[in-house]
Amino acid sequence: MTSSPNCPKCSGQMEEGYVLDQSQGKNLQSTWVEGPPASSFWTGLKMRGRERLPITTLRCERCGYLESYAEPA
Repeated sequence: MTSSPNCPKCSGQMEEGYVLDQSQGKNLQSTWVEGPPASSFWTGLKMRGRERLPITTLRCERCGYLESYAEPA
């Protein structure tokens, strides 16, 4: 995201951040995955051939409202 817009709920200033995923001792950025989830016995979810995009989240400094985006690089 290039600029921080105003909050659509209260018009406060939005700040950029991300939602943290913690997995087996690792800290990761949440990711959007194309299509509905499909179960996999070995990996939990099937991921092969699906587009993945990192999720950027904006948070309102005034009211705490969150708005997330998965923009291509």
